[in-house]
Amino acid sequence: MPINLATTTLDWALKHIELLGDTDIFSMPFEFQAIRYFWTRRPPGGIKQRVVFQDWLSSQDLLSWTPRTPRRCLSPKHQFGFRASTQLDPLDSLLYTGLIYELGYDLEAVRVSAAKNIVHSYRFAPDAHGRMFDASFGFDSFRRRSIELAEANKEGWIVTADIADFYPRIYSHPLENALHDATTKTDHVNVLKTMLSKLNHSVSYGIPVGPAASRLLAEVAIADVDAALMSEGFAHTRFVDDFRIFCNTERDAYSALAFLANALFEHHGLTLQQHKTFIETAKSFLATNAESEADKERLSLTEKFQNILDKMGISSWYEDIDYDDLDPELQKAIDALNLKEILEEQIAAVGTIDVAVVRFALRRLAQLDDDSATELVLSNMMRLYPVFTDALIYLTAIRSLDAEDKHAIGRKLLDLIEGDVVGHLEYHRAWILSTFTNDADWNNADRFVPIYNKYADPFTRRETILSLGRAKKAEWFKTRKRDFGIFEVWQRRAFLAAASALPGDEPKHWYRSLAPQLDELEKAIVDWALQNPFA
Repeated sequence: MPINLATTTLDWALKHIELLGDTDIFSMPFEFQAIRYFWTRRPPGGIKQRVVFQDWLSSQDLLSWTPRTPRRCLSPKHQFGFRASTQLDPLDSLLYTGLIYELGYDLEAVRVSAAKNIVHSYRFAPDAHGRMFDASFGFDSFRRRSIELAEANKEGWIVTADIADFYPRIYSHPLENALHDATTKTDHVNVLKTMLSKLNHSVSYGIPVGPAASRLLAEVAIADVDAALMSEGFAHTRFVDDFRIFCNTERDAYSALAFLANALFEHHGLTLQQHKTFIETAKSFLATNAESEADKERLSLTEKFQNILDKMGISSWYEDIDYDDLDPELQKAIDALNLKEILEEQIAAVGTIDVAVVRFALRRLAQLDDDSATELVLSNMMRLYPVFTDALIYLTAIRSLDAEDKHAIGRKLLDLIEGDVVGHLEYHRAWILSTFTNDADWNNADRFVPIYNKYADPFTRRETILSLGRAKKAEWFKTRKRDFGIFEVWQRRAFLAAASALPGDEPKHWYRSLAPQLDELEKAIVDWALQNPFA
């Protein structure tokens, strides 16, 4: 029998991606705009795209679906560390998310119950808005529970352990067994197995790093280790790849660590990171992990900001707020948060910044359309390296900037590509250039062609192509139409969309000449671009 995803599942998957992104690492692909545009309707003109995406995707037999080309690059994990991150093709992203959504409750049910307060990572609890996980569980709840357990036995010992390269090293066979044990939806599991195998080029380990759906797969894969620790009577708590085990004596702690290391290796071929794994007394743990002033400040900020949203009747932290429309009492409450001052203190502090505090401040400043910190952020991008994308999103999300301000900020952002450490990664270059793909007011169009010619990596080139289209550089597209066939697929789709900047009827005639060689997503992009031309 064929396996098809329900239209309600696909609707939720698209809503999830539109709300939270297809990954938490890369910028949102423009293709989702075309998909949404033709989600439930046919185009009025163009080359007559032949599918309504909702119907077409729900009619696909996933047992015979061939995953399309993903893209991968290094992204920063912290100041001096990197991870290989994956962005699925937009259609695969919808299907992958939908598959996990339909399996989600079965997968959640085989994990240690959330009520036991042990596992604090990614508890499946989808809502109507597209959120996948329960927001009450996370690193903060993991940390609070760890402190509670340490305080309950202050004479005890604590194991802190971290799995090395968790997602990239998850072996396929144990994961498949865990999935089959968790659900009777065997065909769904077989589809996932085929999809992961093809995405990994038949290598027998690893799940995509980036998509939210991968997090639930990782949790199911490691659930047997939680169960094994509990069966031996160990008190523990976990957040993703971070374990903490609470013991009465030092000897017990060494036994617990050995048991954990053996369970990880024997069941999954996983090992622990030596420099992040250690044993200490509960007193030592509490001295270094008790709530710091930065933690208290962040949690206090979070609570205060949520109270403000509640008073405004806003349920989403992602909804823009118009400060000028607020009553004086709410304006006073927001002013009291001192978000810019918090950023200044973090930037001036010795040592690394508190990522969570800085990220909170940047996101709330963007939400409030507060441009007071733009110069501070621009002048300290290297200091803000661990939150580079949050800083960039803040700079480009301010709605009150005029064209002159945008041009100046755009120039400084492009300077980062050429003259700053952050520009060494294609990941950062792509994020910087994505600024110019949606709004021509950022200007600096004279710098795009030199960047395209200098950097040959597909991430930089794709965003540069889109930026050239938004800048209406029709002459550039005229001279490169003949090269369309040699582009890799992500650049090819960018060129199709951006070539709508060609003058008059030239885009329509060129698109029609290409029609026989375009796939369904490319046809949608063409028709969407004709209705929403870059020019």
